Amino acid sequence: MKTKLVIIAFLTLLLGINLSAQTFSVDTKDGRNQASFISDAPFEKIVGLASGLDATVMLNVNDITQKPMGKVLVPIKSIKTGIDLRDEHLRSENWLNAGKYPYAEFQLTGIKNPSSQKLNDGQRVNATLVGKFSVHGVTKNIEVPATLIYFKESEKTKAKAPGNLLVANADFNIKLSDYGVKIPDMVVGKVNEDVKITTNFVSSDANGSGNPCGTCGPKKDENKCNPCSIKKTETKNNTCNPCAMKNDEKKENPCNPCSPKKK
Repeated sequence: MKTKLVIIAFLTLLLGINLSAQTFSVDTKDGRNQASFISDAPFEKIVGLASGLDATVMLNVNDITQKPMGKVLVPIKSIKTGIDLRDEHLRSENWLNAGKYPYAEFQLTGIKNPSSQKLNDGQRVNATLVGKFSVHGVTKNIEVPATLIYFKESEKTKAKAPGNLLVANADFNIKLSDYGVKIPDMVVGKVNEDVKITTNFVSSDANGSGNPCGTCGPKKDENKCNPCSIKKTETKNNTCNPCAMKNDEKKENPCNPCSPKKK
């Protein structure tokens, strides 16, 4: 038994799987989990708001720099600017093309420069989120300043949601041309090339799964509970996905969180 435990510990270190992490997910039906953008142009200021934000974050609350991973998905079709015709243009092929690229997506791959590596109950932690932002079919590496607050479950927090909570707020800027979005001549001066994006959400470990590969859906590669492998094309070679092992490793590896034995 002792030898088996030593082997498990060795393989855990070898594979770099963060078994101490907690998985937090949002309630997508909670309209208060939102993303917004501001385009402040000379002739017009546009404020857009998107609901239905989906997010799953896996991190170790005792050391948030230790192999964090996660995804935030914002449905383009949910963006509202207050003018229906403008919203239609925004979702059209000439703009964000929601039909072909339905989501704006941020994939978390690291956290650096935290004001505290540990998330203490109720303490605000400032940090830089490192990851990839995708919109309009283009993906760029970005760094995002953010604020994280962890709340241990209490009678007070249960009024919001069951479980331990992770509150996240982030602000960052993008340049539309970097993502292949061209401003039509007819709206020059009404749309700014630089857009500010803000996201805020409350997630709970009662919504998440301890297994980052996800067990709450029939298809792991399309499962929102899996922060690393939502798309089939990402599953096989994704370094942040602990399921991305060789077949023979999956079958006999006791440290594999992806269910080595089929039931």
